[in-house]
Amino acid sequence: MKMKKGIVITAMILLLASCSMNTIVYAGEICTKEAEERIADKIVVKYREYKGRLQYRRWNETKGYWVDSHWIDV
Repeated sequence: MKMKKGIVITAMILLLASCSMNTIVYAGEICTKEAEERIADKIVVKYREYKGRLQYRRWNETKGYWVDSHWIDV
């Protein structure tokens, strides 16, 4: 009797946990604009050779602009 009661309680807890996880995922899908704002920017380092010197500059690939205002010598 105690074993059966324990199994039923465990099953109810798992059911409630899975329902709450589905709610969280669903809420995240609705709030896509807010989620996009929290995504970290992807920064890419671009290299070039200019007048015999190697230079680099960082580009924000997420928002589409240069992070550095000018090329930096390596």
